[in-house]
Amino acid sequence: MIGAATSCVGLDAATGPLSLPFVDDRAVTGLKFSAALPHRLAVATLASRLADLPGAEAVLAEPVRVTHLL
Repeated sequence: MIGAATSCVGLDAATGPLSLPFVDDRAVTGLKFSAALPHRLAVATLASRLADLPGAEAVLAEPVRVTHLL
């Protein structure tokens, strides 16, 4: 017989600090003033603009349902 066990868990214990998204070098090259910025600063600037940290935190705060087939 196949049954299912279901539980709802929060991700509080599993989450750590959020990281910024990966920035492709082509995006850095496309910056208007990319030649005037050090590469690391350009990458950090784009990553912070692309990040939606409040949105990511809201999604991670939602309950998760894990279902295992027995």
